[in-house]
Amino acid sequence: MHSTIDTRMLNIAQEAALHGIGTMSLGEALTAALILNRCDWLRERGYSIAEALERIGPEWTARLREVERQFYDEVTQTRLRFNFEILPHPADTGSFTLRLLENGQEVGGGQFSTHGKTAPFTDEQSAYDEALATGRSWLVAKQSAVFPELSR
Repeated sequence: MHSTIDTRMLNIAQEAALHGIGTMSLGEALTAALILNRCDWLRERGYSIAEALERIGPEWTARLREVERQFYDEVTQTRLRFNFEILPHPADTGSFTLRLLENGQEVGGGQFSTHGKTAPFTDEQSAYDEALATGRSWLVAKQSAVFPELSR
């Protein structure tokens, strides 16, 4: 019985983490807010923590802590699976290499430089900022893509 409830609650939390609670039913939104510790979502729906617990019922309330633990364990595993690093070129000021990593192995990346004919960056900070934004965007996309797989 717990496995069905846990799976349903985990799916709700994953969906909310990716897309928010805007289209969720009241019970789903409150469940997601409690699992993800989002008091702002509770306030948005006009509920206190106590009222939310009462609304989702004793069966789901009893499973909240375990589902929360499972959700954050899986988030941590996903964060460890994907990463990126930005390496400066010591001999070439204004140049950076972005390395996209999955399980510690390079799976992509790019060069960000203020030098050369096709260099789109006018200063070192712009090149670094673009490498950082590219790495973060890739990381968020990879981590988000994993969420649907986590409950299987």
